Amino acid sequence: MRAPLPPGPTIGPVIRRIVLATLLAVPSGAVGATAWLPPAAVAPPSRGAGPPALAGNDAGRAVAAWATRDGVMATLRTPGGPWYSPVRVPGSGRGATDVMAAMTADGLAAITWVEGERVRASIRPARRRFLPAVTISPAGWLATFPRIAFGLACQPLVAWVAGDARGGSSIRAACGRGDGRFGGTVAVSPAGEPATAPAVAGGPTGVIVLWREDAGGTYRVRSATRGPIGGFSPPDTVSPPGTAVIEDPSVALAPNGTSLAGWALTRGGTVVAQAATRPVTGGWTRPDDLSRPAAQVRGTRVGMDASGNAIATWSRAGVVQVATRSARGDWSAARDLSDPSLTAGPPARAASGGGAAVITWAAATDGTAIVQGSLRPVGGDLIPPVTISDPGRPAIAPQAAIGDDGIAPVAWQWTDPAADPLFAPSGIMGATGLAGSTAPGPALVVDLRARPARVRSGQAIRISFGLSAPARVRITARRVGGTRIAGSLSLGGTDGANSIVLAGSLGGASLGRGRWVIGVTPAHGTGRSLILVVV
Repeated sequence: MRAPLPPGPTIGPVIRRIVLATLLAVPSGAVGATAWLPPAAVAPPSRGAGPPALAGNDAGRAVAAWATRDGVMATLRTPGGPWYSPVRVPGSGRGATDVMAAMTADGLAAITWVEGERVRASIRPARRRFLPAVTISPAGWLATFPRIAFGLACQPLVAWVAGDARGGSSIRAACGRGDGRFGGTVAVSPAGEPATAPAVAGGPTGVIVLWREDAGGTYRVRSATRGPIGGFSPPDTVSPPGTAVIEDPSVALAPNGTSLAGWALTRGGTVVAQAATRPVTGGWTRPDDLSRPAAQVRGTRVGMDASGNAIATWSRAGVVQVATRSARGDWSAARDLSDPSLTAGPPARAASGGGAAVITWAAATDGTAIVQGSLRPVGGDLIPPVTISDPGRPAIAPQAAIGDDGIAPVAWQWTDPAADPLFAPSGIMGATGLAGSTAPGPALVVDLRARPARVRSGQAIRISFGLSAPARVRITARRVGGTRIAGSLSLGGTDGANSIVLAGSLGGASLGRGRWVIGVTPAHGTGRSLILVVV
C-alpha cells in the first residue's frame, strides 16, 4: 500500500480513494432532472470476455467484474466518476464463469465466481487493492450459481448450488471475515431437499438466502436467515408447495429486517410474477400476483429502500413491466415500461436506500440488440426509457447500480458487429444515468469534461477530481479568454476521488460574474479543466 503524501492545504472535505477522471454535473435537489451520458468503453474487446457483474452502494461507489480467458477482470468507480482501468483479480485464472459482485456502504467490494468447478472469491478492502483470490467450496462437489451479499457479520456471504456425485443438489454457503478469508462451508438447505437457483440479500440485521426446492414434481420457494449469533435458521416456506414450476427467485432485505421475495410461477399454460413479504416479526405473507398471466414471464426482480417501499420488475411476453408498493400499502397495478414494439429480455434493477432506482434491459430491434434504461429519482417516478447503448454495437446482459444522488452506472457486454460472429471478441461498455436527487450536499458537482456549469455568485460549489495515484495537484482559476492565473492553490490528492468546496473564491481569486476556466493539474500528469459560468 502506498504511503499517503504529506497533508497540503485543502478547502472543504477531501473524499478518499478510487480513481476518477471525470464527473457529472448534478444539481443537488433537482428532483426529476434526468439524463444519460453517452456510452463509453469500460474495457477493450477481448476473446472470451463474459457479461459483467455490477454492484454499488448508496454513496455512489460501484464495482464491476467479468470473466475473460485469462482470468477475472475488475474495475471500480467513485461517486459520479468514470471507471478505473480494469485490473486482473490476483489469483484468478482461465475458465472463470458466473461472476457476481457486492459492495458495502463504506466501499468494501467482493467478487465471486466459479473456476474449475469450485467457487472462488476476492475481496477489496476500502481504499486498498483486490486481495488474492481464495477457493471457498470444497473439492469433490460441482459448484454452480454463486451469489453474494454483505450483511452483519458476513463480509461477505457467498452461497451456491453444490452438486454431488449422485446427482443431488443443495445450497451451501460460506461467511467472509472482511480480510480475504472465509469460514467453513455450511449447509443452508436441509439434507435430501433438492435445491437450486439461490438468491441472497444482506443488511444490518443479517443475511437471507432464498432458493427453489424441486422435489419430484413439487416446487416451492424456501428461505433461511443468518443473524447476529451466527448459523442459519431452519428453512421457512415462502411459496405454497405445488406442481407449478417456480423460476427466477429474487430477494431483498430492508435495513429493519423486512424481507421481500419475488419469482415467476407457472399456472396452467401461463406464467405470472408473484411476490411475498416477511415482516420483522412473523412469517411470510400469502403471495401476491404482480402481473397478468402470459405465455412467458421471466426475470422477476424485487427491491426495497430503507423506508420499506418496494419495487418489482419483470419481462412479460417481451415487454418489461413494473409494479410498486409503499411500505404500508398494496402493490400497484403492473404497467408497461419498455416499448411493446421491441422484444425486451429479463430486466436488471437496482434501488438505493433513499429510493432512487434504475431498471435496464436488453431489447431486440432491427436485427441487433440494444440496451435501454429507465431512471427514478428520489421522491419521483420512473421516467420513460431511452436507448443507452450504441445501436451500432450489439449489446446484451446489462447490470446496474444507483446511489442516493441518482447517479446510475450501467454496464453491459458488447461485440464488434464487423467481426466473425464465431470469433468476435467481446468488451464491456457502460453509460451513466443521472436522476435528480434530494440528497443534501453542495449545490453542484462540477463536470471536469468541460461541460458548462452555471452558478450564482457566492454559491457553494464542489469541484471533484480523481487521481490514479497519490499526487500533489494545483487548482487554478482564470477568466475565459485570458492567460493570467487569477488564483491558485496546491494540495495533496489521494489515490481516488478528491473534492473541495469553494464559496466564491479560489486561492485569492474572487469568482465574480463571468466565465471562468478552472484547471486541475497533478504533478507529473495531465490536467483537466472546466468552464464555470458565474451569474
